[in-house]
Amino acid sequence: MQAEKIAVRVPHGIPASMVVEYVQRCNVALPAARAALVNLDHNYLRIYGHGLKGSGGGYGIPGLTEAGSQVEAAAKAGDTPKLHDLLAKLEVYLSRIDILPG
Repeated sequence: MQAEKIAVRVPHGIPASMVVEYVQRCNVALPAARAALVNLDHNYLRIYGHGLKGSGGGYGIPGLTEAGSQVEAAAKAGDTPKLHDLLAKLEVYLSRIDILPG
C-alpha cells in the first residue's frame, strides 16, 4: 500500500515551479544531512533544520517548518538517535508531497 499524498497548495503570488524546485532542493539536500549524521556533525544538522524551519512555511509547506524545528532541536541536544528517526520521516514526508495549483 502506497502512503497517502500530502496536498500542498501553492501560496498566492508564488509560481508553482518555485515550490516544485524547493521540494526538489530539499530532496537533494537529504544525502548531505545523512552524511552529517554519520559524521556526528550536529552543527551542520542544526543549520540544516533551521533552514527548513525558516523556509517551509513560505512555500506553503508548514510540515517542513515543523520538521526543521524538530531537526534543529534534536541537533542542539546532540540526540543522534532522534535525528536518525527525523531524517527518515522527512524523507517519507517529502516523497508524499503533491503540489497543487493555488
